Amino acid sequence: MTEGYRASCLCKVDRLANEALRTLMANVVNGDRGASRRLSTQVTPLLSAFYEGQVQAGRVRPEQVEYLVQHAFKTLLENRAHYNPGLPFRAWLLDIARGTLLSHLHANTVVPLLNPPDILWAI
Repeated sequence: MTEGYRASCLCKVDRLANEALRTLMANVVNGDRGASRRLSTQVTPLLSAFYEGQVQAGRVRPEQVEYLVQHAFKTLLENRAHYNPGLPFRAWLLDIARGTLLSHLHANTVVPLLNPPDILWAI
């Protein structure tokens, strides 16, 4: 069942708990640039796993994963002041990832023009 999954998606070794991620995020909110880099290191595998799942579901192409990860982390930084430390960090992160995915899908969806009804042309 796990064939085709990356090891980083399944391995929980060296992953920070929600509390540690929450602390890192608090440091980011307070302007600690080093905390931003450490947070990026910690959330990149989580975001990659989320978007790789979207590749497996056929929603995005593999070459789009890196862009989506970067865009989601940029969105996280832009919304850092809105983070509620009373909520699990991973849930907030996945909400950002989902929003980024939906924006990407919406921006890249081609909607075909409908043919006007024949009656309009008959007038």
